[in-house]
Amino acid sequence: MNRWSNMRPAVLAGLFGVVLAVTAGGPLAASDDTPSMSPTSPLTAPAETVQSQPTPLVGTAALPLTGLVIALDPGHNGGNAAHAARIARRVFVGNGWKACNTVGTSTRRGYPEHRFTFAVALRVKARLEALGATVRLTRQTDNGVGPCVDVRGRFGARVSADVTISIHADGSALSHRGFVVMKPGRVPRYTTDILARSSRLATAMRAGLLDAGLPIANYYAANGIVSRTDLGTLNMSDVPVVMVELGNMKNAGDATRMSGAVGRDRYAAGLVAGIRRYLGR
Repeated sequence: MNRWSNMRPAVLAGLFGVVLAVTAGGPLAASDDTPSMSPTSPLTAPAETVQSQPTPLVGTAALPLTGLVIALDPGHNGGNAAHAARIARRVFVGNGWKACNTVGTSTRRGYPEHRFTFAVALRVKARLEALGATVRLTRQTDNGVGPCVDVRGRFGARVSADVTISIHADGSALSHRGFVVMKPGRVPRYTTDILARSSRLATAMRAGLLDAGLPIANYYAANGIVSRTDLGTLNMSDVPVVMVELGNMKNAGDATRMSGAVGRDRYAAGLVAGIRRYLGR
C-alpha cells in the first residue's frame, strides 16, 4: 500500500470533521487573511443595504386643523396713540361712519390692551399652527398704526379664512368682570350672509372660554353673547366672525390674569377650544 493509501483514512476523517463543524455552526470563522464574500454576491446583500431600506408609513393621520385658515385680529396697535389724527379718520362700516381705529384701554397699572391682545393672538397662532391650521394676523407687530376697522373686517375674506376672531379687552367699572362674545347683528347687504354661521361661532366661542374656566361677564349680555351692528370689524366681514372682550382691564382679578403669562395662556386655550368646537375638529 503506498503512502497515499496510508494517509487517505486520516484525510477523510479530517474533512468529515470540518463538514460536521460547519453544519453544526462550529467555530469556523475566517481568519484576517481569508477573502470575504464579494459585496455583489447574489447569495446575500451587504448589511448596510438591508438596513437602509425605507420603512413604509402606515396610517399616518393629518393634524386636525390641516387645510383650514384662521384670521386673528389683535385689537388696536401700539403706535396708535402717537398718530391721533390718522386713526381718527372716518371710515364707512356698512351702516354709518366710525373712527379708523382707537388707542384701546389699559389696566390701572398701565398694561395696555394692544399689548395684551397681541400677546394672546401670538399664543393662539402657535396653538393653531401646531394643530395644522394656517393663521393670518391683521397686524404683524405691536408698534404700528391701525389698520382701520373696515380693513380688519375685510381681512378674513382677503386671506380666504374660514373664520375671523377679533381679540379685545374692555375698560369698564371696577366691579365689572368677565368675558363677552360679540357677534354681528343684521346689517342689510353686509352681514346677512354670515349671521347664522357667526351665531354658531359665538356659541362655540362662549363654550370654549367656559371650558378654560373663564367667567362670563357680570355686567353686559347676561348669557355672554350679544349682537352688535355698530362695529366695522363685524359689519365688513364676509366670513363668520366674532369679537371677544376677554375681560375688563379695570377689574383687579381680570387685570391680574391678563397681565401674567399663565393667564394669557389660559385665554389662548379658551379661544382655541372655541374655534375647534365651531369647526368640529
